[in-house]
Amino acid sequence: MELIGIIIGAIGLIVAFYFGIKSLKTKVPPALQRDLDKIKTQLDNLSVYVDGLPQTKDKKKKALFEKGISLMTEYKYEQAIDSFRECLGLETDGSARSALFLLIGNCFYSKSKWDQAMGSYKEALDRAKQAQDEEGQAAALGNLGLVYQDKGEWEKAIEFFNNSLKIKEKIGDEHGMAGTYLNLAVVYRLKGDWDRAKELHDRSLQMCEEIGDEYTISQNLIGLGLVYQCKGEWDKAIEFYNKSLKIKEKIGDERGVASIFNNIAGVYFSKGKWDEAGEFYENSLKIYERIGDEYGISQNFTGLGNVYQEKEIWDKAVEFYNKSLNIKGKIGDEHGMAQTFNNLGSIYQDKGEWAKAIEFYNKDLKISRKIGDEHGMAQTKANIGILYKEQGKKEEARKLLEESLTVLERIGDRHNAEIVREHLEDLEKEGSTD
Repeated sequence: MELIGIIIGAIGLIVAFYFGIKSLKTKVPPALQRDLDKIKTQLDNLSVYVDGLPQTKDKKKKALFEKGISLMTEYKYEQAIDSFRECLGLETDGSARSALFLLIGNCFYSKSKWDQAMGSYKEALDRAKQAQDEEGQAAALGNLGLVYQDKGEWEKAIEFFNNSLKIKEKIGDEHGMAGTYLNLAVVYRLKGDWDRAKELHDRSLQMCEEIGDEYTISQNLIGLGLVYQCKGEWDKAIEFYNKSLKIKEKIGDERGVASIFNNIAGVYFSKGKWDEAGEFYENSLKIYERIGDEYGISQNFTGLGNVYQEKEIWDKAVEFYNKSLNIKGKIGDEHGMAQTFNNLGSIYQDKGEWAKAIEFYNKDLKISRKIGDEHGMAQTKANIGILYKEQGKKEEARKLLEESLTVLERIGDRHNAEIVREHLEDLEKEGSTD
């Protein structure tokens, strides 16, 4: 049985995107807390950013900003939003207000509240335009691209990334250009256009090497590893992961090291080497537990759940999925919760407990519908359709598979569209022999 949309560790989460904000006098990564590598790596010295927002000696503004950043790194997004909004009430500078709306958007983004994130990013874009702040405009456009990417609206994501890129090219922001090429590579990989993804990673990598941006070099190497992993070229994938690993260790990026261990585990998982995969998930988990990264912990619990599911040790698989689910609920990762419900549904589908599987798939659908995740809904509808096909409910299966295929083809998910198409063809063959 082939299900689609099963979550394998942290595969697909590597996104690098910098936004420049004049009033902060520096470049700060967006708070993609579903992969906290960037914000915690880049915000090591908070005083640099606090001194720039705003350009005043107002201690209250500085304290509110510092508090908001600190709360973000602790996954306390609602409280961070309150702090940034209070700071907004004291701030009149257009660029600084744009920066604060970006941060508020990042908090919503981290909780999978994509509509609210989009609203904040649009506010940031408007403020940046009013202030004639091109860096802020590029930032807001890029972050809007990230939202569309996660919603499965990949053509819209590409449009916004390209609009951001035009501004960065105009102002000569090489770091930002390299980061946007990296983001574009991620979208094309998700679309299954692996050659285009590789081309964009190579372009970003070349720029990063010229300007000496080791962090984004390491991210591109991971991205190339993911491309080769998607293509089934396992040895090449591990080769690029190990190249990135050396840089991560050199620059002291512990989260990056843990993330790479998770990705290597994904390679062994894809090769069917369950014990080796489990070992790397455990190694990744140890680092995340030591540094207190709850998102990373939850992803490795998911990975271990996948391993036990493939080994048909159902109770252990359910145990680890539930551990992951509890953390995702705690940190407000609704997108991750939906994906974990999908994984639980797949377990009960494997076990032949179809009513239980439908129950979890419906939980997944409910959240995916709430957050506007069309891609996630299409994947889950496909899984339910496959289940109905197994049960002999041909018409119900056909309806869901056709709905899923329409969305998958529209957004350009060629791989999963082909899986769904094959199941529909099976139904046609079965119908012709009845």
